Amino acid sequence: MARRRKTIGAISAEQAHQALTFLVHKGKVTAKQVEKALEHRERLIREIQERMAALGADAARSGNRLRKSAVAGLRSAEKASRPARKRVVSAATKAARKAQGKYMSAVRQLSKDARKQIKEIRAKSGVKAAIAAAKRMVP
Repeated sequence: MARRRKTIGAISAEQAHQALTFLVHKGKVTAKQVEKALEHRERLIREIQERMAALGADAARSGNRLRKSAVAGLRSAEKASRPARKRVVSAATKAARKAQGKYMSAVRQLSKDARKQIKEIRAKSGVKAAIAAAKRMVP
């Protein structure tokens, strides 16, 4: 099974030049190997250009469509990789949630009949009164 090679990501031309210089200096890569790689790259670019020219205007049009769709795909991937925005909760909502939690903890200990009474108190007088009444009813 072939070993999977790690990628180094995007590096600048200057960083690539420094890395090659360092590798040549260490004896890991020879200058001849670098020259061959650059020649091979130039040959591949020429071949691609020749093939594109042979395909003609149709290839240029489809190439533009592909390029546009690739750019759109990159933008959507960028949006997907962004961290989700934390929703801002108003002070009133926080207070309502806190009151609901206190109400639930006060009512949890009560019997079904007592819960009905507390529910009626909540409807008439509000959450604070219901919580106080529930605390008084706890055995």
